[in-house]
Amino acid sequence: MWNEFELIRQIQELFGPGAKPVFWFCNLMWGLGLDTLLPAIIFWLGGRKIGYRVGLFTEISGITGGYTKYLIAEPRPFYVSDAFTPLKVSTGFGMPSGNAQGIATLMVTIALYARRFWLWILAAVLILLVGLARVYFGVHSPSQVLVGWAIGIAIALLLFKIADPFVRWFDGRSLGFQICFNLFAALVVGAIGIAINHFVLQNFETPDSWVERYNELAIEFDEEDPFSLFSPYDGYAIGAWMFGLGLAGIMLLRDWVPEIESKSGRALNVGMGLGLFYGFKWLAGFIFPVVRGTTLGWPWFLFYCAVLPMLIYTVTPWATSRILTFTPNDKPTDIEKQ
Repeated sequence: MWNEFELIRQIQELFGPGAKPVFWFCNLMWGLGLDTLLPAIIFWLGGRKIGYRVGLFTEISGITGGYTKYLIAEPRPFYVSDAFTPLKVSTGFGMPSGNAQGIATLMVTIALYARRFWLWILAAVLILLVGLARVYFGVHSPSQVLVGWAIGIAIALLLFKIADPFVRWFDGRSLGFQICFNLFAALVVGAIGIAINHFVLQNFETPDSWVERYNELAIEFDEEDPFSLFSPYDGYAIGAWMFGLGLAGIMLLRDWVPEIESKSGRALNVGMGLGLFYGFKWLAGFIFPVVRGTTLGWPWFLFYCAVLPMLIYTVTPWATSRILTFTPNDKPTDIEKQ
């Protein structure tokens, strides 16, 4: 049987310290909030059909990966081995790699819908580099990355296969049915997370050695995040997010959200989206400490989680279209509507 920890060391030696800036950039592609922001930028630039599905597919992939981590409860390699030198730290469980899974779902979804050979090449390169980065830094083992790749690609292929038949069926339903269906689906997804937390994670005893190892490395790397394997609020947050994302999808399906087709309009869409995204997160960061522990705490938390995807997929293009009505019309680009 192969020694994964030794393999991590060999990969670090193979690429050497000079590769660290490259792998740092690759690691950044699905970290520091870009797992939410990158699909959003693709939507703002690429239009509603591909863009929304990229966001939806990657969100489903992320939820699947997160719940799988909780059920398997496998440690990150640096928690349990000193056979290699960790180059960064991360909290949470290790199996599967969320970064490897997320970028795999994202890039395969784009390549499937865009149907461009060069995108398949780009997808393969980025998927490989992001996975290698996780191993190089020592935050995931090779098997955790491989499983992440497998799940991410499988989810993209499955959702691509069923998306069009589902949309045709869903589009023929009444608005009331669509909203109720969306609410039911969000409640089920959230309830699964809550059940995993209550029946699985609450009984999990975190080894003291994991915490000690993380804290030791956190000091070395000036990491401010405290050690944490899971949050009891994840299920609630995921349910609320999926409800907001579903409402945005209904509005897009019913053409209640304008399509931005000009090049300058889509560039403005990105700027508008980034401004609204970070502005809303700043506002949330200001309000959370005020309402935490009060009767408004939970409503605000759920409201925030539900509104953020709607801000990305509906408010941003609407606001951009309002601005464009006060500017000279640009000549629309000849974008293929797939």
